[in-house]
Amino acid sequence: MIETYLEDIILSLNESPYVESFEVIKKKVTSTDGYIRLRAKLTNNDLLEISLYCQKRETSVEIVDYRYQWQDEHGVLKTRWDNCPHHKGIETFPFHVHLNEQTVNPSEKVDIYKALEIIEKNIEGNT
Repeated sequence: MIETYLEDIILSLNESPYVESFEVIKKKVTSTDGYIRLRAKLTNNDLLEISLYCQKRETSVEIVDYRYQWQDEHGVLKTRWDNCPHHKGIETFPFHVHLNEQTVNPSEKVDIYKALEIIEKNIEGNT
């Protein structure tokens, strides 16, 4: 179940017309949990770093910790979705989104598929 979930993420990157290339930096899977870290170069030269830890529940996989960092080719942050518990005053704590280095907003829990959808729409709108 965990292996399939992580492989589906890799498949989504493979199938995205906006991902030029990617590398799996680390992947660890057990029968109860999994971790994956990937770095992708997008077709507009932006970068996307994905870090995700998940655990098996009875009939599903639950994302426990995540960070999806989207930056331009020079390393300037565009958006980072994460659930690191460092913005306790945000109403959706621990879920939040960094819109740049200074601006942090509330956010629903975001999976990698939603983050990819947002990024792809942005790239599509700028081409």
